[in-house]
Amino acid sequence: MVQRLGEGWLLDNPRSGYPFGSSFADYPNADGASLLLLKAFGAAGADFQVATSLFFLPGFGAIFIAAYAAMRAHGLARPLAFAAALLFDFAPFHFQRMQHLFYTMYVVVPVFYYLAWRLWQPGAAPTSRRARLWYAAGLLALGSFGVYYAFFGLLVVATAAAASLLREPRGATVRSALAIVLLVGAGVALNMLPNRLAAHPDGPNPEVAQRLPSESEVYGFKFVQLLMPRTDHRIGAVADYAYNYFNTTPLTNENATANLGAAGAAGLLALLCAAAAALAGRSVAPDVRLLALVVAVLLMFGWIGAFGSLFAHTVSPSLRGWNRISIFIAYGALLGGALLLQPLLHGRRRLTAALAALLVVAGMFDQTSRPPRDRVIAVNRAFADDRAFVAAIEASLPPASAVYQLPYMAFPEVGARERLQAYDHMAGVLHSRALRWNYAGMKGREGDLFYRALDKEALATQLDVLRRLGFAGIYVDRRGYADQGQAVMAGLQALLGAGPALVHAHGEKVFYRLPGQAHALAPGQDPLALMRRAAFFAGPMGRIVDTPLAEGVDFTREQVPLFLKRVTGLSNAEADGRWSDANLASSVRLHFRAPLPRRFTLEVSGRPFGPNLGRELTIRVGGRSYRQRMDAGYFTVRQPVRLDAPFDQVELILPQPVSPRELGASLDARKLGVKFARIRLLVGPAVIP
Repeated sequence: MVQRLGEGWLLDNPRSGYPFGSSFADYPNADGASLLLLKAFGAAGADFQVATSLFFLPGFGAIFIAAYAAMRAHGLARPLAFAAALLFDFAPFHFQRMQHLFYTMYVVVPVFYYLAWRLWQPGAAPTSRRARLWYAAGLLALGSFGVYYAFFGLLVVATAAAASLLREPRGATVRSALAIVLLVGAGVALNMLPNRLAAHPDGPNPEVAQRLPSESEVYGFKFVQLLMPRTDHRIGAVADYAYNYFNTTPLTNENATANLGAAGAAGLLALLCAAAAALAGRSVAPDVRLLALVVAVLLMFGWIGAFGSLFAHTVSPSLRGWNRISIFIAYGALLGGALLLQPLLHGRRRLTAALAALLVVAGMFDQTSRPPRDRVIAVNRAFADDRAFVAAIEASLPPASAVYQLPYMAFPEVGARERLQAYDHMAGVLHSRALRWNYAGMKGREGDLFYRALDKEALATQLDVLRRLGFAGIYVDRRGYADQGQAVMAGLQALLGAGPALVHAHGEKVFYRLPGQAHALAPGQDPLALMRRAAFFAGPMGRIVDTPLAEGVDFTREQVPLFLKRVTGLSNAEADGRWSDANLASSVRLHFRAPLPRRFTLEVSGRPFGPNLGRELTIRVGGRSYRQRMDAGYFTVRQPVRLDAPFDQVELILPQPVSPRELGASLDARKLGVKFARIRLLVGPAVIP
């Protein structure tokens, strides 16, 4: 992502997914502030390595300043505010989430808590026009650090507003809270606007960022995970204890990064005790009561099986990583613990300073780990070897040549293929300056579907397609094959008459130069035109064949006709057809590349499943609905259709989709309706009554 920003912008990159391109429009994000900062570093001449470091390291300063200022606003003494802010800055989360770089910029957490405190303790609102504009701009900016942080922050604000209104109903509190929610929400929407404007004409991508409600149970946390130490703790016995827990306890995904550190865990437990004391009628400071309430609400959203799961099942499953709310809990716990500790010191400055220093030393020892120097050296060496290998490839080819990468890997968010990890193929793009690569076209879109189908073809077919598309070489990562790439290397040796032109230092990657003069294609060409040039067609259902409309769609074959743009609502191909699956879509839709004839007869053949036998199949075309009864175990129905205007879709609605599991027949959870065998459009006077 940082490389793309340095070369242009995040949404599009012509060097990835060649020649179809690589668009990030399907993957909406609200990280505009982080993206702009990284873009600024790139514009100043920093490469992706330097830009990443420049983003990560100054984040420590920004987070500390925000946390210290917000904690001082609560009346914390300077030493305690310094200690608590520093421990928040160096929270285990900061290091354990480095693979998600944007989450390390959690500078907004203290700001949201400060806004909540202002609602709890109403102060003077900005009165001048300029002050109000700056305030509104700041709230919009809070929506530019990711959807998760915006949502979690608004939870903090909403909790404080509700508590304030219960204590003393005030119109000003309502107006202030609504302004915060609306402006932060508007900031998120503005961040997502470029993705909306660049949306694919075919609509949403069914393969990207599709979340299930059940994932909220996987990516939440258990309470004990907040209290657990790091698995790489400096004290061996402590590290072993944590490792044993996470290694033997189920439901541990990225929620292993939810640990607060010893100081944060102590603060959390102290806040819970304060809440219990308040419920028992003991006097508890108002700010501590607010923090206890906010942290309790955050706990109930992050906790597995609690409000986060309820939200996923009733509102949206898009927010699945509820464990990420732990950094908000960490701030509340550290601030609450410091506020509870301060009265016990009775204003003794030297004692306060000494205790703060002890907290910093002990906390930093607990929350950070010993640098794994051997691993760092190994990773740096592997990185340098990749860079040298790709540089040698680039030096051996004409400028801006195209390279084909084997084996096929989808992008993004996929599992490993043998020993080839999800993004290992990205080494080509990262370490080259002008080379183009077929990898990293957005999965589920034309380019990805094209290479997914091509990967299943014989090597001879693949080479023929590569030559037509102007590829100059083939990059093989042997880690992606069970036989270490022996078969594909032998095949390329036989077809090309030569072995690899270049071999990686570790021998696990090889490069073959394709004979002849290759000319890379210009970016931005129509996907269908590129497929015609390649004489190879592919789509969502696999290989595409160029057949006339009169032949119809034979679902007993893996190939689908070119005249069909896409089909939704059907499961994978089987020997005798494809089942409709209501889990994929509520109906089966056939989208054609060109408008349908104005008069035709639609012929549908298939086999109804279970309770659908004897029921009516609804056919919807051009705004009109027709019903045909499915009376036989294998049926064929013919429906005359007249269109008043151009139309390019046929929809088939099943009467009663049901899964074999629901009927007790098997464990198959697909909601089946009909196994479609063939659909034809019969055109001509003989078939129109």
